[in-house]
Amino acid sequence: MERKSHAGSPAQPPHAERGRLPPLNALRGFEAVARHGSFAAAAAELNVTHWAVGKQIRLLEDWFGKPLFERRPRGVQLTDEGAALLADVGKAFDGLAAGAERLRHRSAVRRVSGVVRVNALASFALCWLIPRLADFESRYPDIEVRLSTSSRRLRYVGDAFDVGVRSGPETAAGLRSTALMADLRLPACSPSVLQRHPIQAVADLRSHTLLHSTSTRAAWAGWLQEAGAPGLRPARHLDFDHVYLQLGAAVEGLGVTLASLPLIEREIATGRLVCPLAGPAWRGPDYTLVVGDDRAGDTAVAAFTQWIAAAAAVKYPPA
Repeated sequence: MERKSHAGSPAQPPHAERGRLPPLNALRGFEAVARHGSFAAAAAELNVTHWAVGKQIRLLEDWFGKPLFERRPRGVQLTDEGAALLADVGKAFDGLAAGAERLRHRSAVRRVSGVVRVNALASFALCWLIPRLADFESRYPDIEVRLSTSSRRLRYVGDAFDVGVRSGPETAAGLRSTALMADLRLPACSPSVLQRHPIQAVADLRSHTLLHSTSTRAAWAGWLQEAGAPGLRPARHLDFDHVYLQLGAAVEGLGVTLASLPLIEREIATGRLVCPLAGPAWRGPDYTLVVGDDRAGDTAVAAFTQWIAAAAAVKYPPA
């Protein structure tokens, strides 16, 4: 049985339309002549004879069945049909050039190989970096990322890392620190918490449990000071060893956390957490990228630092 397309017409073989293309080498000559307004100048650019360019133009005009240039004593000028063709040919050549450049770039990227040892804060690694690492691996499949976590200052980690992510800069000799993104913090909680006790003003936090972690114990006090309620006493306090446990407790509806907005982008995007108060946004030390001087020139390390800086500028989920 003859195969039909969904519209009822006979199915065309793949790329059947390409058989109807004009001679491509002639199109190249046509574009050069149109750009220069001269057969001789086009011939010089293409490194062929004036006669060869003329032959290509005649071939193209025969293919279309109409003149594309008006021959004049001092060069040539496009006919209306030639001008219309030039617009389409120009777009096609621009698209081809862009595609070739993208392929060359991807090929160059894929040639980068090596190992990058990344040492990051555990909360940053779990909540921000790991969800994005698949993107890095797709771009740089020949670079192996070895991720470890620690809150120690990197000068004490020694030479066991290439790239570090910390809260605030490190100024030790041999280390380069660059701000990665701001650590803005707002109260955040599960939507189920608001169903029990809505939060429409700072004073409403009196009815709630405030969640803390060992490293952020003073953050709530700083935020309440900025919010104009330094003496606010919540219904309860709940403490955890690590920030990611604190955030997990918030997702499960155990209370209200003062959350670092970069770390909860996925939870906000998926609706697992909400920020009931628009401000004030309390700012902690910036997340900072730290690179050892002796590793900054490594191609794999450079690829990772460029990627993470670009990723930090994009909201989750990426468009």
